[in-house]
Amino acid sequence: MCCPGVLRCALLILMSLCTLRQNGNGVGALYTSNDMSMQSLGDNRAGASSDNGSGTKGANGELSRSSRTICRSFPGLTRKQLQQCRRAPDVVASAISGIRISVDECGNQMRDQRWNCSNIRTKNGNPYTSVMMSRGFRETAFAYATISAGVLYQVTRACSMGQLRTCGCDTSFAGDGVDFEWGGCSHDIQFGTSFVETFLDIKERGRDMQSKMNLHNNGVGRIAVAEYAVKKCKCHGMSGSCEVKTCWMQTPHFSEVGDRLLVKFREAKQVVARNSIGGNLRLADDPTPASTDGQRRRRRKRQPVPPKDHLVFLEDSPDFCQADPGLGSLGTRDRYCNRTSDGPEGCDSMCCGRGYNIKLERKTEWCNCKFHWCCQVKCRQCSQSVWVNSCK
Repeated sequence: MCCPGVLRCALLILMSLCTLRQNGNGVGALYTSNDMSMQSLGDNRAGASSDNGSGTKGANGELSRSSRTICRSFPGLTRKQLQQCRRAPDVVASAISGIRISVDECGNQMRDQRWNCSNIRTKNGNPYTSVMMSRGFRETAFAYATISAGVLYQVTRACSMGQLRTCGCDTSFAGDGVDFEWGGCSHDIQFGTSFVETFLDIKERGRDMQSKMNLHNNGVGRIAVAEYAVKKCKCHGMSGSCEVKTCWMQTPHFSEVGDRLLVKFREAKQVVARNSIGGNLRLADDPTPASTDGQRRRRRKRQPVPPKDHLVFLEDSPDFCQADPGLGSLGTRDRYCNRTSDGPEGCDSMCCGRGYNIKLERKTEWCNCKFHWCCQVKCRQCSQSVWVNSCK
């Protein structure tokens, strides 16, 4: 018997079934439990999550690099960010990983929209170098918030997994609860929030409207992670009984954060800067014209500041139908659409009235997966032809 114990074999079986990955070598690919990444196996403490929220690797590979290599591998860092990188290269490496997963999540959330984050997926890997990030669109607001959330998410989880020298578990959760004990490794959200504020907010001068909008939306992203931490628990006792239950606080899965920010994208508020309140942002004027000076003064007086958990934008967005080299936007030509939908993914909306092509495509996916004792999973690649619609 290849496994020394029943419990270990059961664990290996579970991990084998959960870690199927494509290696690109065609039919008959073989996967074993030893093929898992160190991020998945590196920390078995309760509360130390191994999930990075997007299926991509975390900062482990980055952390082995020298400080100089890490700081130079990500172009576009400001002088102050480079100083932070030299002081704490491991934390900045996790932040860079967070930026990458946030761009992926942006594309996942916007996959059915005309703008699908493609123009912030830059060649150098830094979305802030995209022209799109210098505009005041609703989409720009979503991008800023998602990146801020991604950095907080990844840094916080790296802390809980023991990957960073300057942080670890949040020790403020201690003692007995109602029917549980605080234990495990609570995610240090306070450390992550403080780091994100200094690392990302430091890019903004804070004096012009664009910077004020970006700072506000950075805060919205942090709130989407920090204020939705959840309590996770684990039972201890004979045969799975819950004689003792330990619990810890953990950040939500990043796809949940993305879902939350997508709702805020749809509810985003347009703002303007008012000199009367020190140039701070206020909600834009009511579009209906005011007939008298008194009405205009009363309207300006009652305009509130935007809520801290609402995305804000400064200018109306283009329709993103046609390619725009100035924005790096590719338009919607050749994008897939759903001809039976009336939503944004529908062919009428996605193709902007240009029509669409119907074609037969061959798609490949994993199939016929079988477990082999102990402890391997073998799969084959199956192909099928499907009809797809793409915009003209």
